[in-house]
Amino acid sequence: MTKSNKKEKTINFSDTSLNIISQSQILTEEDLHKIRELQFELKDVFLNTQIFRTRTEMEVSVLNDLKFPTPDSKYWQAVREQNVMFQELVMLSYEYRKNIVEIKKLERDMVKEKDKLEKELLKIETEKKTFISLNQARTAKDRIRELMEWSEIKEKFIPDIKYGLKNANDHQLVSYAKRFVGEYLAMKDKGSPSERANLIGQLEMALKICRQRGLLDKVLPKNSPEHKMFLKED
Repeated sequence: MTKSNKKEKTINFSDTSLNIISQSQILTEEDLHKIRELQFELKDVFLNTQIFRTRTEMEVSVLNDLKFPTPDSKYWQAVREQNVMFQELVMLSYEYRKNIVEIKKLERDMVKEKDKLEKELLKIETEKKTFISLNQARTAKDRIRELMEWSEIKEKFIPDIKYGLKNANDHQLVSYAKRFVGEYLAMKDKGSPSERANLIGQLEMALKICRQRGLLDKVLPKNSPEHKMFLKED
């Protein structure tokens, strides 16, 4: 099926969705009239509604500076997010193929079925699965969009990467230490005793290992306010 045919099929199905609702007799005539008045708006909603995260949500919410304070940490989180999105696309492709086969089986059974009511049930189930397949196709399209967005985001951070693109562990000690410092400063006197104890434990251990490996200046540059706050003895 070509791209234009897919779009046309989606539009046509969105047009007939109101007929499907009408046939179910689940709504009163008054309510049906109300929803018919929204048919063009609902078509637009069906075609353009947000499914997954926007570029803004990806950059501002997911890759926020507090949790991912370095270009390396942002890059590797983008890698993880992109991988999850791709794995879900693969699984969705299996589900889509399975659903299409089930539709074919229903259509085959409908031809053979003699009982009127059973035939009607098969028709309803076919319509439902057709609607599911259209939603699956729409979901797959938005997964592709997010995959491409993550690719662009990764490219943006590559020039500033300091610890390489092969092993996520290479950047994590410095990135996590910076994250714990930032979270500690942001927490101030807030947070439960257990939350504070957990964060302080992680921060102290990260700084200890950074000191052992000669990386402390990467986290707490000398003469910085953070250096003076956390390393008073220096």
